[in-house]
Amino acid sequence: MPPVWPAPRFRGLRVAVADDEAAVPVFERIFGVAAVKPLSSGGSLRGSRFLFDDQWIEVRAASGNTLDLRCDDLDTQRTHLRRLGIEALDGSALGCTPCLRVDAMDTGACTVNLRESTPPHDRPAADCIARLCGLELAVRAPERVALHWTQLFHAQPCRDADGVPSLRLGRFSLRFASAADGRTGVAALDFATTAFDALVRNASSQGFSVRSEAHHAAFTALGMAFRLRSDR
Repeated sequence: MPPVWPAPRFRGLRVAVADDEAAVPVFERIFGVAAVKPLSSGGSLRGSRFLFDDQWIEVRAASGNTLDLRCDDLDTQRTHLRRLGIEALDGSALGCTPCLRVDAMDTGACTVNLRESTPPHDRPAADCIARLCGLELAVRAPERVALHWTQLFHAQPCRDADGVPSLRLGRFSLRFASAADGRTGVAALDFATTAFDALVRNASSQGFSVRSEAHHAAFTALGMAFRLRSDR
């Protein structure tokens, strides 16, 4: 029987947007989190980062999205990927911080950066009222991509309430939906919040059409669905 080890944990998301400056007010005015400059962007410090609990979202004008995942043993993950025929770009070989970069061509969805778990350098504000609890990626073959990610990262496959193939990465849910009109990328961001009513009011006041029912709400911004649920 092959060895079993924990799936990586979600740490952050770099979202590709057409205009990163236009994206900043969505997070600042609705969620009340101030933009900070990324500590490291694998090069020049572009974009803006927003801290949600122990996770972050970074928006930048780019051509693709990147997931930042943390694992217990980077060497074991490297060996596993090689057994699958995937040679990830190794940051340590370039004299950089140890990191495995798996390209979108190999994941079938987006770029993934894998790092070993360390104490987070980013510190969320003490009054952080929301956390990113899920993400939906639009891909061309959801069932196949979900199975592929299960093999890549030892994640537990499941399905959401609508039957969409999903993976559990700790307390984070990653879903794979069919790409509408061939448009792939981040389709939705899910937030759990202790200030549900306030965030709904904030989104409405910014001119977004908010669909709200019981303890769930959703609106569309930056070409993505923002989904809110009460965490009380």
